Amino acid sequence: MELAEIQDQQLMELPLFDQIDRNDIRPMLTCLGAFVHEYRGKEYAVLDNELMAHVCVLMSGCIFMLKEDQEGHRSFLTYIQPGELFGESFALRHSPVTSVSFLTARPSQVLCLPLAKTLHTCSNRCVFHETLVSNLYEMLSRKNLALMQKIDILSRDTLRDKLLSFLRLQLTGDSKAGASRGLSIQGSTVTLPMNKSELAHYLNVNRTSLCRELHAMEQDGLLLVRGDSYTLTECAMQAQPAGKPLQKASAGCRSAGAAQKPQIDKAQRDLHSG
Repeated sequence: MELAEIQDQQLMELPLFDQIDRNDIRPMLTCLGAFVHEYRGKEYAVLDNELMAHVCVLMSGCIFMLKEDQEGHRSFLTYIQPGELFGESFALRHSPVTSVSFLTARPSQVLCLPLAKTLHTCSNRCVFHETLVSNLYEMLSRKNLALMQKIDILSRDTLRDKLLSFLRLQLTGDSKAGASRGLSIQGSTVTLPMNKSELAHYLNVNRTSLCRELHAMEQDGLLLVRGDSYTLTECAMQAQPAGKPLQKASAGCRSAGAAQKPQIDKAQRDLHSG
């Protein structure tokens, strides 16, 4: 795909171009030698041990960062949503060779910017180029925060605690605090920009185990699930004392969850219809 085919609005929505005038974005990308690459679903965008000379921004789709061992076992480290960077940690090294792979979860569009031209301003010393570099470092700090949040989530003892911790974080809607981009939130209902298979990969469990636990949590009155929308009940929203994982909800929580179901179903329908 040619860069000229990308809509201005799509470029302006990228955090990398925050506070850069829309009339400056295309000339800047042309100056940098940027280009757009399209990938099919389940296609490698970058392979392990590959030279990484570009800073990549996901424009649409979803990409997993994963590590594969010699036996072919995959460990899914994190996922990249539209607007986020990937590959920059390797491109910035003195030896810019990757030690992970990037695999598309669905058809994706990627904007690629040559690292050398991105970091070093041209002879014109354009103000918007300085803003671009500032935005790049801001996005790097947010990405590090998101990785720390994932470590915190995965350190929980049970899958139930991992799910509750993850969903509570998403309900904040604060991407600066590590919440995902592209969320839809209404009250205690959040619609994730990932399906259950992708969520299972993020939590390092198989999809069957995830669905089984989600069903058990519904039975215990902790949440309701409709497609990729998750509604936490009042019991699930309550913080648990340190060291006391929420293994099983009380009978009161189950009753309260059942009582809330009609209202929650209506809220989820409203969210999807809106």
